[in-house]
Amino acid sequence: MRVTRIAAAGAMLALGALLFTAAGCGGSGSNESATPTTTTKTTGGTLHVNVSDTDVQSIDPAIDYENVGWAIEYATCLKLVNYPDKAGSAGTQLVPDAATAMPTVTDGGKTYRFTIRPGLAFNTGEKVTAATFAHVINRDLTPALQSPAVSFLSDVVGADAVASGKAKTASGVTANGDELTIRLTREAPDLVARLAMPFFCAVPLKLPATPQEKAMPSAGPYYISSRTPNRQVTLKRNPHYGGTRPQNSDLIALTTNTNQAQSLLQVRAGQADYDLGGLPPASISSLQKEFGVNKERFFVHTAPVVYYAALNMRRLDLATRKAINYAIDRRALARQAGALAGTPTDQILPPTINGYRDALIYPVDRPNVARAKQLLGDRHPTLNIYTQAGQTGEAQAQVIKANLKAIGVDSTVKALPFATLNRAIGNPKEPYDIALTGWFADYPDPVDFVNILLDGANIHDQNNVNVALMDVPAFNTRMRKAALLSGKERYQTYGTLDVDIMRDVAPWAATYNGNTREFVSDRLGCYIYQPAQGVLDLAAACIE
Repeated sequence: MRVTRIAAAGAMLALGALLFTAAGCGGSGSNESATPTTTTKTTGGTLHVNVSDTDVQSIDPAIDYENVGWAIEYATCLKLVNYPDKAGSAGTQLVPDAATAMPTVTDGGKTYRFTIRPGLAFNTGEKVTAATFAHVINRDLTPALQSPAVSFLSDVVGADAVASGKAKTASGVTANGDELTIRLTREAPDLVARLAMPFFCAVPLKLPATPQEKAMPSAGPYYISSRTPNRQVTLKRNPHYGGTRPQNSDLIALTTNTNQAQSLLQVRAGQADYDLGGLPPASISSLQKEFGVNKERFFVHTAPVVYYAALNMRRLDLATRKAINYAIDRRALARQAGALAGTPTDQILPPTINGYRDALIYPVDRPNVARAKQLLGDRHPTLNIYTQAGQTGEAQAQVIKANLKAIGVDSTVKALPFATLNRAIGNPKEPYDIALTGWFADYPDPVDFVNILLDGANIHDQNNVNVALMDVPAFNTRMRKAALLSGKERYQTYGTLDVDIMRDVAPWAATYNGNTREFVSDRLGCYIYQPAQGVLDLAAACIE
């Protein structure tokens, strides 16, 4: 999922990565020493959340594909399976949500059957049934939506027919009473984890396949009661919620496009409780000194996230892409995000994802200007750099601009708000050469970094996440074969793919693996960093 460069938010915990977080109401734990505190849990009141420097990309779960929207959708979504409102490794273990249990798997791993629990309903009172989730999948596949979910449904029988406009429903998705059946064209070890993504939130049966942008019913703990684009999103408790997840605040008021420096002052003063847009980079060291790490108000978490410069393969040749990889100063780029931002990298997979192996393909300590110039020869192109508006994204673009200047390449910088940037670089016709962006795991598997971001079949006219526009037939085939493997062979194969793609194709200049850094008000209790979402758990947070 796309991640704000400022927030540096992570998602799935994998391979025993160390995530130590404050759990429950005011309790804490960390990878540094921490003194637990105890507070009294309260319910009710309004949780005030800022979203600095950007708006939500979309409130429609079929469309939104970034960490701010997913944090909201975690509070509003009911899915077949979900991640619990728990910190640490417990928060990464899939559990039934709308389903009564994990699915029954038959037919050699190609047929999945879910039984839907009774008593579930949208805030409107409409009941949630197996037909609800069949509708969700078919709606996601509808061509008019251009949903990124299509990339995660290609192995469902009949999905291609819907996505190409030849059918209205996928023949492999059927609902009979309380039973939902999903048939696949091949075994898929990661299907259940895919279904935990917000793309597969329950939506009403009559919700059309057009983007919803004002308010929409939800069947999770909260629902979106109103939205004013570029200003606010308001969540209220779902009065008909039939699940067991928390609903601690009466109302969650999100104010978008706030000023990040002003927002920090508001959180300090208790006028706001949290900023989903992140923290000013220059504030990190002082927050660490004043509040410590992972104690009461300032938290840092390891995250499976990679930040990178996507290199448009339709505009840049291989020699230029490799030259950029040798020219950039990865440590300087990480420094622009402030203290505790992360660790420089030159690879696709984060170290927390199975299959990663450190191959030292490009310099991570300092640029190799001589090698970059050698690759460019006598060419001196002028390149377009797209980045996120705000202190960090714009500062990082200037670092790359200076790095390119050192090898004789001029560049222009276009800075856009996060949601606007995603829409721009999600269009293959946009004239960017370099796009500064980031990705954290939708679920803990290398397929989510390699196939989703680099398989040519995943290039779409809108909402495209293969921003490098990589479409190399030999590697497409290797990625698709790797996705069918399991166990040790799967991860070894992806580790080799990671290295080979970066060495032989160089679709990105990977920059650093990030940490999540969060600061909350002194009135916010029940702090849970939900590792599957990479942010504060909004549904669980309470006002003390």
